[in-house]
Amino acid sequence: MAMMTKMREQTHIVLGILLIAFLALIVVEWGSESTIFRPKQQTGVIASINGQDIHYEQFARAYEQQIEQYKQQAGAEPNENQYEYLRNQVWENLVREVLVTQEIEKRGISVTNSEIRHYIFKEPPELIKQNPSFKNDQGEFDNAKYQAALNDANAGEFWRQVETYLRASLPYQKFQDEFEATALVTDAEVRDDYVKRNQKATVKYVFFNPEKYRARAGAANNGQIPVEKSAVEKYFKEHEQEFKDPEKRKIDYIIFSNKATRADSDSVRVLAGQILQRARSGEDFAALAQDYSEDESNRDKGGDLGFFKRGQMVKPFEDAAFAANPGDIIGPVQTTFGLHIIKVVAKKFEEPEGESKDKKPKGKEAAKGEEMVQASHVLLKFEASRRTIDAARDSASYFSTAAKEAGWETTLQNEKLPGQTSPLFAKGSGFVPGVGMKPSVSNFVFRSETGTISEMFEVPQGFIVLRVAEIQKERIRPLEEVQAQIENILRTEKLKDMALEAAKAARAKLNGSMTMEDLAAQDSLEIKTAEPFARTGYISGLGRDPAFIGTAFSLQPNQISPAVKGNRGAYLLQLVSVDPINEADLQSQKETIRGQLLERAKQNAFSLWYTDLKEKAKIQDFRDLYF
Repeated sequence: MAMMTKMREQTHIVLGILLIAFLALIVVEWGSESTIFRPKQQTGVIASINGQDIHYEQFARAYEQQIEQYKQQAGAEPNENQYEYLRNQVWENLVREVLVTQEIEKRGISVTNSEIRHYIFKEPPELIKQNPSFKNDQGEFDNAKYQAALNDANAGEFWRQVETYLRASLPYQKFQDEFEATALVTDAEVRDDYVKRNQKATVKYVFFNPEKYRARAGAANNGQIPVEKSAVEKYFKEHEQEFKDPEKRKIDYIIFSNKATRADSDSVRVLAGQILQRARSGEDFAALAQDYSEDESNRDKGGDLGFFKRGQMVKPFEDAAFAANPGDIIGPVQTTFGLHIIKVVAKKFEEPEGESKDKKPKGKEAAKGEEMVQASHVLLKFEASRRTIDAARDSASYFSTAAKEAGWETTLQNEKLPGQTSPLFAKGSGFVPGVGMKPSVSNFVFRSETGTISEMFEVPQGFIVLRVAEIQKERIRPLEEVQAQIENILRTEKLKDMALEAAKAARAKLNGSMTMEDLAAQDSLEIKTAEPFARTGYISGLGRDPAFIGTAFSLQPNQISPAVKGNRGAYLLQLVSVDPINEADLQSQKETIRGQLLERAKQNAFSLWYTDLKEKAKIQDFRDLYF
């Protein structure tokens, strides 16, 4: 009975994992209640996936669960960007699970009673085996405990939950098995992966820097490297897709500031003066800090900052504290944080590290230690008052209403307000010029027509009202816009080609008995030795250069390469050595590598299949109506 009680206590863990692992079932079973994301309009369909409607309540429930999970893990509320990320994550999970469920039904994958019995009695799933009730003292699955639970007449409810879990999960497991069956990893692939990551080469090389040839390339054209118009046009035609511009939009906007006004700041200074007088009159400083201080890190401790050295506080605070005597109450001291009322509690000199008590400095020698101050403070920040914030909000709300009725420009003129216009910007990450990261504003802009005037949005700077001023559709940027960029690319390539020709000429001198060192001495070249690098690694000072790395591993020891054109310029390489394969180490890692490659192959197989399935699916996204 004790074991079964423990099993029942673990049931919520099993069910919690089911909620995460089998979202498709949740879609079917979710109720109609939602607490914090119900829109003003009657809830309806938020998505249609191949004709299957997904209701707002279903999405909202998953969204709430995702937010709660985030809070538990992060220990804080998500910010706006994180909310956007979580919504997108829920959406992608929902679409994937619905598409997979539809495919399972299409393929007729199901589970029989005999399969349920088999997995319960002969092959318990890993989730059940991980239940602490079935583990021994070493944390391993104990089949004897499991069999005892199977025969326990009081465990009926637990096993019914297990059966429900298996009926839900086994079709997905069968579906997954079909992909895993196509994933194979050979011994040759295991060895190749080990060699790529572990075998290292050491090379000597000469670098032919393209910049060395810039003066020569532009000598006949006043230092400017000539680029033919036909070459620019050819490059543009061959790389047209690289100059694709996403849809961009421009907004007119006005921000009603929520920053502290002069009146707000004057109020803070008056309050600081009052607190200073009350403290000097004998009121309890800790009580004043608890009542008034806006430094949440120490307010509950009466503003106590403990002991600190010079350099640990902002300079105005530090200068005031170290200049005062214990017991002094000073201020207001202004810093970047606000106004401080400071009470100096004590002073001492830090004992030099490593000194024994017998060697502790005494008398005047104590001054040899570093002076420290203990202080408490009351911090008052220069922040906008509630009246200032409410006034800014009211002004923004009024402007939005008036602009919709009388027009944007007319309202700006009537209210004598300085409107602003952003540059064109893409939807992308949610960044809005003049505003910053604000996905809600970006989303409004990109779902609205030209001329649409927004309601008020709260942003870090205050409250914004905007108008969609211009829409530039997705396009290929015209040649005249990118011509200078292409010319720079072609000039860089021309310099690299000149470096390559120089490398070829130098290589031609090495056909006889001349060594790389002889060549370097003759042509004033510098030979460098790269730190050992693997095929999948980086070369110190050069980064990851596939041409350099590929050439190095194609050489025999002491062999000198042909001229190589890399990312930064041209090279001549001489292989010094290649590490031999550590066969014993390979054998010890073989199965681990095989497992990693197999998992990667499984993921790739599913990813390729799912990408194709999603592209062919008819997915209608109505999230903009709700968020």
